[in-house]
Amino acid sequence: MNKKDEDIKDIDNSQELEELKQHAQWYVINCNKGHERRVYEDLKQKIETLNLKDKIFDIKIVEEVILNKDKKPETKNVFPGYIFINMIMTDETWYDVRNTPGVTGFIGSSGRGIKPLPLSEKEVNTMLYRDNKQVKKEPIVKKDKSEERDFDLNDYVHIISGALKGHEGQVGQLDDDKGVATVNIDFFGRSTPVKVEYVCCKKVSS
Repeated sequence: MNKKDEDIKDIDNSQELEELKQHAQWYVINCNKGHERRVYEDLKQKIETLNLKDKIFDIKIVEEVILNKDKKPETKNVFPGYIFINMIMTDETWYDVRNTPGVTGFIGSSGRGIKPLPLSEKEVNTMLYRDNKQVKKEPIVKKDKSEERDFDLNDYVHIISGALKGHEGQVGQLDDDKGVATVNIDFFGRSTPVKVEYVCCKKVSS
């Protein structure tokens, strides 16, 4: 095969992949907290080894950069224990992903051989994108400890900035030393506690 034929084949393969991507959907997999990056790399390797590029198209760990207690930038996983995967759900891909080391299952599957439900378009846009762009890794300005929050324990708050902007949840814990609230937000049909800085929260009016 000459170079011209190879170029034509590459174009055909690229067009075919783009067409296949139209049938892919976003799913959420569970993994052990703290092992997200390792599972991510294992999934990438499995895609290469098993030649699944025409069935699994993207894998994401949603992260943001915050300022730690030393006021230095630090990357934080927004959804600990969760990895997002864009794929065509088949018996093969379902099996291969589930049997990747560190993966404990798919969100939205009741078990007993029932395949998981994909994320809705609204969930994809809220969790992965902002105006069709990937969530920006922008530092969240740490609130001065002397500033008072406008909410208390068990209040409902609206998150006004950061990667979780637009979500609402109930305050489960308060850390006035760090200026961080633990907010219970409904993700994937279950209540998930996430840490959000006071400056990013606003009390929901009753």
